[in-house]
Amino acid sequence: MLASKNRLKKKIDFARIEIDGVMYQSRSFGMGIYNRKDEESSHFGFIISTKISKKAVIRNKIKRIISEAIRKRLGSIKKGLDVIYLIKPFAVKIDKIELEREVDEIITKNLQINSLPNS
Repeated sequence: MLASKNRLKKKIDFARIEIDGVMYQSRSFGMGIYNRKDEESSHFGFIISTKISKKAVIRNKIKRIISEAIRKRLGSIKKGLDVIYLIKPFAVKIDKIELEREVDEIITKNLQINSLPNS
């Protein structure tokens, strides 16, 4: 689980990412990134609708898998980012290893230090 200091909590933060952020897509989720341009640790949030699964157990499991994959890579992620993961229905159909691989892939391409343009 991500530490509290690494989680997005306020609606305004989620809205700012949706309005001013950059979106990246994978099969299982979309990822929105907003560069705050500060040296604070990066914050992460998750949006997973009941349309994905009516069962909270399944929705929470997906969030835990992605959260843990992010936590493992936190040291290599650029500081000063707000990131949301918008979970797609395909995330329910794949196994844990495949979902973790997808998260690692998108982090490597888009969130690592020196991989972001100076926006």
